Amino acid sequence: MLLTAHAGCDQTAPNSQEYLNYAFASQADVVEVDVRMESGELVLSHDVPSAEPVGFSNALDLLAEHPEKRLNCDLKTEGLEQAVYQAALRYGVQKRLIFTGEVEKSCFDSHLLDGVAWYANLNAFAPGLEKTLDHMPPQEAKKALLGALDATKGSRAAGINWYYRHALIVWEDAKERGVGISVWTVDDPEDLKRILALQPDNVTTNRVALAAGWIKKKGSE
Repeated sequence: MLLTAHAGCDQTAPNSQEYLNYAFASQADVVEVDVRMESGELVLSHDVPSAEPVGFSNALDLLAEHPEKRLNCDLKTEGLEQAVYQAALRYGVQKRLIFTGEVEKSCFDSHLLDGVAWYANLNAFAPGLEKTLDHMPPQEAKKALLGALDATKGSRAAGINWYYRHALIVWEDAKERGVGISVWTVDDPEDLKRILALQPDNVTTNRVALAAGWIKKKGSE
């Protein structure tokens, strides 16, 4: 199981240099960054970049210095896969990338990104479903999620990256189908403890110090 530091974890500013320094020094296995293109440069920003956004290269600098870490690149706009991959290739860290967000399936189907792990958002296999799930009757929601699980068959995705409450609806079904489970963003302490006990592929949280402490305690029991 991987523990991912959500951008802005433990009260740091999201996608800031402060956050990067903290996350890479933390006990998280993976550091998440939101990536978009601004004026021809890859930068870290969830929405429209600030006047002076942190460059993606700053994250790669730290990734190269921490061979035990991986970098989750949450792509915020389409068409960034090759630019991100080529930037990482120059550092020799491309095999430690994890892609989530706006990822085009064809990039993996055509082996253009071999070595990079991809946890697909629900929209990759069920467009628009994520926005409507909370308004569906329980049985209808489960049926739709099962359809998304079945749609992953034959793809090169390592699994689905989804909101943890949605994943819980079909958790055992995903396990039975061999679909990897990566969940976000689990911050409530009781929910976090429950999710960690279920041992998904990955848990993304803003409560990195708390989660890492629990994992360490569990490992020593």
